[in-house]
Amino acid sequence: MDFYTKLYYKERNIPGLPFWVMSPFRIITKIVANKCIPRYLSSHNYDKKKIDSDVVVSFTSFPARINNVWQVVECMMRQTYKPSKILLWLSKEQFPTEDTVPDSLRERVGDCFEIRMVDGNIRSHKKYYYAFKEFKNSLVFLIDDDIYYPTDIIERSLCEMEKTKAQVVANYGYLITRRGETEIKPYREWKRENHYSSSPDIFFGSGGGTLIDASKMCPMTLDIDLAQKLTPFADDIWLNAMVRLSGLRISLLPNGDVLPVFCKNDVKLASENLWNNENDIQLNNLSTFLRNELVVDIFSCRK
Repeated sequence: MDFYTKLYYKERNIPGLPFWVMSPFRIITKIVANKCIPRYLSSHNYDKKKIDSDVVVSFTSFPARINNVWQVVECMMRQTYKPSKILLWLSKEQFPTEDTVPDSLRERVGDCFEIRMVDGNIRSHKKYYYAFKEFKNSLVFLIDDDIYYPTDIIERSLCEMEKTKAQVVANYGYLITRRGETEIKPYREWKRENHYSSSPDIFFGSGGGTLIDASKMCPMTLDIDLAQKLTPFADDIWLNAMVRLSGLRISLLPNGDVLPVFCKNDVKLASENLWNNENDIQLNNLSTFLRNELVVDIFSCRK
């Protein structure tokens, strides 16, 4: 698993070669990885002697992807630094009974992995909201439901947080790009950052693996009504704004692109937001609100 996740990154970052040259190789890597990794993850014969950590892993899913989510759970179970909890938050509107949750997930429930059913549906905001609310003094590691994660991603994130005293450590992100000093370019024109960075212009993708000290987040983070009003389909925009509003330092580790889990008939929220300009609309809505109500301009101006 580590071989494929790290190979996928390296194929994107070969010095001197443009991205398009390596695209066919990356496609082949994705196909082969999605054949081999599930077979590996289906085996329970792996080393259970881990270093325990206080990290709480939190994520969510929906019906179109739920059948493959067991693979993500296994990725977290195989971490070199074992999380104290792996929490999957599911909406009762989408999963009304226990029978609607696949056996592949229910059979993995135990001391570490839990499935939490919640009322209502706050969409992707389930990823962080309930964990921040319940484990407000903990380190929370946010992930997505369709990514293969290397086994040392939590360990490296914890080591970075300890070394730099950053309150947020991300493994996937962009650099906000501008016209001049203040005007932000459209989201689709932002540059992927594949190298280590602590720039104030980092915009992290929370699902790529983001370690956050929940105790340092400002109270507004849990104003879910406001989050749903301003960023209903973009938890990343809300979280990036709240991290900046909280005055937290971000470190972005050099991991490159994430290796996706193939899923038939999948609906990519990120793609919908990107190509329908929903990210730009939601970013503008949130920025306008913060300027008008709090007199802060956290995205447009460098600090």
